[in-house]
Amino acid sequence: MSATEVMDQINQLSLDDQKRVFVLLAGKVMTEQNADSKRWLGKRLSFEEACDVVFRENRELLASLAK
Repeated sequence: MSATEVMDQINQLSLDDQKRVFVLLAGKVMTEQNADSKRWLGKRLSFEEACDVVFRENRELLASLAK
């Protein structure tokens, strides 16, 4: 399955399920970043806070999603 197909399926989910997927992916992205990102591990972030962290610290992710 391609990334485009996965994104299409995510778009068909309810908003709550989309948020769960986003939090899962944000966690994966954050744990693969350098040691500086470890400051976010163990923190309970709201959806909006998680969005801010992910897109502020991962400009390439934002660019990919914008395509």
